[in-house]
Amino acid sequence: MFAKVMQPILANAGVPMLFVQMPLLLFALPVVIALEAALCHRWLGISWKQAWRATAIANVISTVAGFPMMWIALVILQMIVGGGSFPNLPEPWFSVYTVTVQAAWLLPIEKRLYWMIPTASLVLMIPAFFITVLIEKRVYQMRLGECLGSMGIGRATWSMHLVSYGLLVVAGLFLLGSSLTSHKSRPAIAPNGGLATPSGKSNVPEYQ
Repeated sequence: MFAKVMQPILANAGVPMLFVQMPLLLFALPVVIALEAALCHRWLGISWKQAWRATAIANVISTVAGFPMMWIALVILQMIVGGGSFPNLPEPWFSVYTVTVQAAWLLPIEKRLYWMIPTASLVLMIPAFFITVLIEKRVYQMRLGECLGSMGIGRATWSMHLVSYGLLVVAGLFLLGSSLTSHKSRPAIAPNGGLATPSGKSNVPEYQ
């Protein structure tokens, strides 16, 4: 389902991953806020009201402002290093390059997007993790000041994001697995539009 929905997006111009990941991040945002609020309350020793307010503000800022800024920076870097064109590399390095160096804006390889999109999403979570930690740590320091919990703000922020991003990675791996499974179970289509038989020939008769 994920691949079917995302594959047609700008198939001829490539896939700007901001417009793929942002809806998913916004969808997951309430769950992430709830999880991090619970961890904030536990580890920083603050009230539930403080925890909910601080995590909501921090996550909205990091998601709505931080992630797009990170994506723009990665696209610029991708263009600088020559990642806007097809790399002249053999496999498997071609595939690795297209979902790492070119993860921010995928090439228009429509037949591969079923696995490239979820894989690039996982790759982009790596820089997103560090950007999010830096932004939210600053927000927590400004909103909460000194806390009397079992952890300091810095350590708690890193720990919270290891948990929340761990769940996001699991979700990303699930989407990747679903896309791979869905693609393998899809019947092959012969060039003339019919279903290919095990011999590779179409089940639609040829007409002269």
